[in-house]
Amino acid sequence: MSDLAEELEELGGADITEALEEVPVHAFVLDSDAIVRWQNKAARETIGDRVGKKWAAVMTERSIRDVENVWPKLLGSGDAAEVTVEAVRPDGTIERRDVSVAPLKEGGSVVGVFGLGVPATGGCDPIEPGRFNLTKRQLEVLQLLADGKSTEQIASELYISKTTVRNHVARLLAALHVHTRVQAVIVASRAGLIRMR
Repeated sequence: MSDLAEELEELGGADITEALEEVPVHAFVLDSDAIVRWQNKAARETIGDRVGKKWAAVMTERSIRDVENVWPKLLGSGDAAEVTVEAVRPDGTIERRDVSVAPLKEGGSVVGVFGLGVPATGGCDPIEPGRFNLTKRQLEVLQLLADGKSTEQIASELYISKTTVRNHVARLLAALHVHTRVQAVIVASRAGLIRMR
């Protein structure tokens, strides 16, 4: 039995789960497939009830890639890890969170993960996807840019002229406050406007 379990036993078998439910930082449990099995009140209030869904469903594409690098190490080595993620809130805003995760073990095997998340220190302010006010067509063009498509390929795929594609790109650059297509894709990815495939 661990020291914590012994101390709780000495306190008359106190149950820590009620305290975890009320602690004002995000607390969660994931299974080995990264499915949310439990989250506390603070997590539910900030990112919504995600029980039964993939943990990645609350993250931007960039964060998913970062977590995909940490996850196998966590499950394989059984060592705790820390990662900063960009969580997508139910209203579409993005909030950077520092997350500490530790393996949950049964019989020496990692069966899941316990984690705590707090607002990230430093970095950029939350990005609100709605602030860019992009049209559906502009978002389509942006996604195709992210997929590495040329002006000609975009025109062909969307059945529009190359001039129209160039006009959409020019308006995208202005709306995103950037100067190049690559910068547009980076900003859009960080804002969760596109999916990096």
